[in-house]
Amino acid sequence: MNLEKLSEIPAKPLGWIWNGVIPEGQVTLLTGEPGVGKSLFAMDAIARLTQGARGLTIAEQGEPGQVILFSGEDDVARVVRIRLEAAGAAIPLVNIVVNDTNTTLEKPEFRRSRLDDDGEIESLELYLTLLRETGEPCRLIVIDPANCFLDGTGGRDDAKLRGTMAKLTDLANRTGIAILLIATPSKVEKGKRGSWTPTSPVLAEVARSVWTIVHDPNEPGRRILLPVKTNLSETPPGIGFTVENHRICWENEWVRQTAEQYVAETTVTERLHHVAAKGEMSRVTEWLKNRLNGAPVYTSVLKADAAGHDISEKTLMRALILLGGIKGKEKKSDGRWFWRLPDPLTGPVSSRSPGLQLRTPEVKTMAEICAEFDKAKVHKNPAKNGT
Repeated sequence: MNLEKLSEIPAKPLGWIWNGVIPEGQVTLLTGEPGVGKSLFAMDAIARLTQGARGLTIAEQGEPGQVILFSGEDDVARVVRIRLEAAGAAIPLVNIVVNDTNTTLEKPEFRRSRLDDDGEIESLELYLTLLRETGEPCRLIVIDPANCFLDGTGGRDDAKLRGTMAKLTDLANRTGIAILLIATPSKVEKGKRGSWTPTSPVLAEVARSVWTIVHDPNEPGRRILLPVKTNLSETPPGIGFTVENHRICWENEWVRQTAEQYVAETTVTERLHHVAAKGEMSRVTEWLKNRLNGAPVYTSVLKADAAGHDISEKTLMRALILLGGIKGKEKKSDGRWFWRLPDPLTGPVSSRSPGLQLRTPEVKTMAEICAEFDKAKVHKNPAKNGT
């Protein structure tokens, strides 16, 4: 046991790479569904750090620093660099971990640098020392996505992932470097814990600051950055943004909402929409049933009538399917399409329009069916019947 007096440990102020969002010397996790803008956020954070900014306002200025980027999915030349330049990053201050690739077409080989391999974190720390000696130390490490570089077991070995995360946390604490992990929720975890859940709950447990990006359900194209867990400060507000020309455009007003509140409100909204849709479908089904009662109706006439009752064609079609309705066409070269309810077994559906020739099944009595069966039997085996 290593016991020390707290009075002998000097206090250190908490610094921020991005005020309230990315703390220095700690692990930050950003999660969200695919395509929501997680990597663009990382590019924006890198750009701001290399410019010396610590937040979204001009007043939040600090010292610029170097960045190490682990990029596991995006093409470096065609995607990563384009996005960083669009965000205004100082490219000479960005260091990217490239994959060892043999470009020979006959025998391609691929090796990804994994931080859970023995010696990889030690190699990373050695590189950090070299950057510090240049006078421009690294202040931020971005790992995007985390599962490409941290978990080689596909989420099946939490113990190994905890060991890797413990090493990264220790590295961040000793060096004061901020580490930003990007993760996407799996389908199983999303169903259990909501859209903010990362690939593995281990990442959310270890990270001191956890954020998520979600789509605004009420405004297409708008996304919202929301806090999930903040152990180092009071819960900060979220903020909305849009994406234009490969870069994030932040809004001027904060969003007083957490990820938990967002999930709860979204769930309630989805339930209300479901109830409303169910009631609307019941209304449309009843209307269509009465409209087709006893006679088919031309499709064009039916859709026009439905529009007059605020019924969309999509809902009208669903109602026809629920009723087991049938679409038909007149028996002439320029025949028109019509809708009708299913035929009863006893006879044809009556029609108020003589031009609609409906096909109805031929109903036979049991005596007629037996007679036809006996006739077919005689023709098949004439010898047995004395012929």
